[in-house]
Amino acid sequence: MSSVFGTGRVAYPGLRAFSREEFDLFFGRESCVDEMVDTLGRTCFLAVLGTSGSGKSSLVRTGLLNSLELGFLASAGSTWRIAEMRPRGHPIRSLAIALLAIQGIDTPEEAEIEILSAFLRRGPRSLIEWANSGHLPPRANLIVLADQFEELFRYEDYSGREEAEAFVKLLVTAAREDVPIYVAITMRSEYLGACTLIDGLPEVINRGLYLTPRMTREECRQAIVGPAEVCGFRIEDGLVNKLL
Repeated sequence: MSSVFGTGRVAYPGLRAFSREEFDLFFGRESCVDEMVDTLGRTCFLAVLGTSGSGKSSLVRTGLLNSLELGFLASAGSTWRIAEMRPRGHPIRSLAIALLAIQGIDTPEEAEIEILSAFLRRGPRSLIEWANSGHLPPRANLIVLADQFEELFRYEDYSGREEAEAFVKLLVTAAREDVPIYVAITMRSEYLGACTLIDGLPEVINRGLYLTPRMTREECRQAIVGPAEVCGFRIEDGLVNKLL
């Protein structure tokens, strides 16, 4: 066990999702990532669905995003800016904070958030206008990741629903236009029916749907053995079989 502690890393994250920095520990999902990259390249809108705990967030945050930056989507290149967010009941505000982070403003003032939020609320093309206003480097792509998208449907009043609809229009419009903007969402599959309540959302989900599959026995083996080898220790075959 000394080699486990000698690396200074934890091989398995447990119940939490993998982080972006743990790409080298992410084993067993390579075929899923390849399929997601292909779907995103074809539709510009990827909807990754699955049950709670199925690994949706890890697939996208660790698998997909790192693969994009490695150039796996050849038609788009390897220069990406990532706006990662959760709706949290105020999706346009959350998107504004994520876009400000791309501009290098990690702890924005409230006034900065409000100004950009107001800009995004002007109309469905506002995200495109933001991207075309010099906020992206030349030949760079923008991907908006809306993790835990089901939070969008937890609005409590009409104004909350209006903001949810406006947020969806921003994403759908950007994904449909010929601009270097891509959208990925992760959502618990039981909320799929709620998507029919917002115009335009069912159509883009149908085109870019990826239902997270259950891992095979061999993929589970890779997920056990691979991180151990990266961290400098080995798990005996007998233990691996018992875990499987």
